[in-house]
Amino acid sequence: MFWSLLQSTGGTTEQGNPYMMYIVLGVVIVIFVVWMVFSGRKNKQRQKEYTEQLEAIRPGHKVKTAGGICGIVVEVCDDNTIIMETGSETSGKSYIKMDKELIAQTDAKGPTQIAREEAEAKRKAEEAEKKAKKSGEVPAPVPAREDAEKSEPAEENAEEKEPAETDKK
Repeated sequence: MFWSLLQSTGGTTEQGNPYMMYIVLGVVIVIFVVWMVFSGRKNKQRQKEYTEQLEAIRPGHKVKTAGGICGIVVEVCDDNTIIMETGSETSGKSYIKMDKELIAQTDAKGPTQIAREEAEAKRKAEEAEKKAKKSGEVPAPVPAREDAEKSEPAEENAEEKEPAETDKK
């Protein structure tokens, strides 16, 4: 069906333009190659984040293995293994030594993930600021120093005490 459409695109001959088929085929191949390149980049980025996350695991982090075992990391060994504690006080605790590569999920965050979360928070703050400017609201200023925060309440308290003294008289 596709080839018959290519042939019936018109032209000076009965079979249509013979170069049209090559052009369409070339475009399809280029699209496929571009898709493969971008797909490979995304997979490399995911793999990098995963290895950074494994490197960030420290004692106290919660982990879940590929087999579904959940626990808390007790010790990180030098030979790319961890010791994980599972169970509870009532049922009894057990310790498992396993390779880091078996960890499927963890609450540890690598540097790339932290940077992405900070960028996302900054973007959301900027959007909220833009919305506030559009609606005419003025966002509350954030004090630049801690000294400014401490001095303002002291002045407010002094103002509050003065009217109270005048009320007593």
